[in-house]
Amino acid sequence: MTFSVAGRCAKTGALGAIVTSSSPSVGARCPWVKSDVGAILTQNVTDPRLADIGIGTLEQGYDAESAIRTMKAASDYPEFRQLAVVDRDGRSSVFTGERALGTNGEFYAQDVASIGNLLSDPAIPTAMGQRFLELSDLSLPERLIAAIECGFNMGGELDQERSIGLLVYHPDVSFAFVDLRVDYSDNPLGDLKKLWEIYGPQANDYKTRAIEPELAPAYGVKGDE
Repeated sequence: MTFSVAGRCAKTGALGAIVTSSSPSVGARCPWVKSDVGAILTQNVTDPRLADIGIGTLEQGYDAESAIRTMKAASDYPEFRQLAVVDRDGRSSVFTGERALGTNGEFYAQDVASIGNLLSDPAIPTAMGQRFLELSDLSLPERLIAAIECGFNMGGELDQERSIGLLVYHPDVSFAFVDLRVDYSDNPLGDLKKLWEIYGPQANDYKTRAIEPELAPAYGVKGDE
């Protein structure tokens, strides 16, 4: 009941993930990113604890495939899990357990990994991954949104999608550059795109305010001079 994309921008080193599901609040459970370390997706009868194990593996200098192996080994029920990893160098890997729900699929290549379960079309992860790779001139958030929109346009999951989350980290700071979530909606993708239209033009300003507040633009609120 979930499909998702993890990706890396080769130009900037930014890492990110986007995920949607018929379940509420998917952004709180499935996408995990750490600056200059990697992006991890854990879904399908989700165990969020596995992401910590995968991130820890990447922090020790191991690659995406090693992180997948470590997460599988740590799980008492790997057959229920679906995992994807993109590491700081863009190496990627995926895993789908034999008890993954319904029609499922996976795709991985340099800088991208995509997975899905209870899909209306098993080709959705491949199409999302390829769409991500085609759009290398766009920013990472825009590429991730476009990639998952491709999945929606192909029919998405069998049930109605209700939630979506977008998470992006830049390599030079430890906090999220983008962390947008729609926890329950009749149109989660449309709502996320509206949020990005509002937040996207301001994202760099918030980063500047954290690092160099004297250079930050005005806040545009009452009392700001």
